[in-house]
Amino acid sequence: MGEGYIEVGVVGTTETAEALADFLFSEGALGLVTEDPCEGRAGILIRASFPPASPITQVVVRLADYQRELEALGLAWGDGHIEVRTIPSEDWGKSWKQHFRPLPVGRRLVIAPPWETGRFPEDRLAVRIDPGMSFGTGHHATTRMCLEALEAFLDQWRGDAGPRVLDVGTGTGILAIAAGVLGAERVVAVDTDPEACAGAMKNLALNHTRDRVQVLHGGVEALRPGMRFDLVVANLDTRSLRPVLNPIKTLLAPQGRLVASGILVEEEETLSGAARAAGFRVVTRQSDGEWLCLTLTPEAGDNRSAPPPGS
Repeated sequence: MGEGYIEVGVVGTTETAEALADFLFSEGALGLVTEDPCEGRAGILIRASFPPASPITQVVVRLADYQRELEALGLAWGDGHIEVRTIPSEDWGKSWKQHFRPLPVGRRLVIAPPWETGRFPEDRLAVRIDPGMSFGTGHHATTRMCLEALEAFLDQWRGDAGPRVLDVGTGTGILAIAAGVLGAERVVAVDTDPEACAGAMKNLALNHTRDRVQVLHGGVEALRPGMRFDLVVANLDTRSLRPVLNPIKTLLAPQGRLVASGILVEEEETLSGAARAAGFRVVTRQSDGEWLCLTLTPEAGDNRSAPPPGS
């Protein structure tokens, strides 16, 4: 991205750092890094990166309001200073190389950058991700919960062939690649951001999954009529997820599953209501801090005693 990106820096404390990080992700941050207290700074520095077209002025205003809310709750909130600066795109990779470390996820996966040369445990399957300017390295709770739900689905699959998986809003391609690595027969990944699609394609090559994973520029409307999937994963915010619930339902095979993350716990009722209206019911619910991950199934296809799809 030639324009670079916008970095928002704020100092938190051990009590507020996680809340501030989650808030910045909810405002559209592509990723963030944290730096522990050091000489000259008592608090934890949080540096979040945003696309260049982001409404940063409004983000900063809301962040300042959120800091005051934390203070009103009796939580320490650092020095209150918010710093905004533009970072050239060529500096993005340097920043991630300093802070992106291998991350075990679930029982069988480890997410690692391409520059990590160390050996991983034999019981872990490596998913290598070069984040570029897209969201998704497994370090945020929403992506991590999606990966765990994806792994659980693949572990229970009993079909002769692997399941068919759709990743909506693929970003770096991390969920699609993980599905391929874990044994999905076919994976289709869609994203409306052409640069995200280009980055996802590069990550497919890093993981040698181009034979199983296809990346398409666009939303669910980019898919051919009649395509059906056993599992759909959608790590999207509630606003983006609600309009695609009906189209996703038409793409699911009987007794298929939708894993939806990117949902704030406070928005659970809103999302659940929209899911019910679209004909879904909740199968499992997982939360991590302020974030929620739901596994849903179409009402007509749900059967609590039924084996996983494909059995």
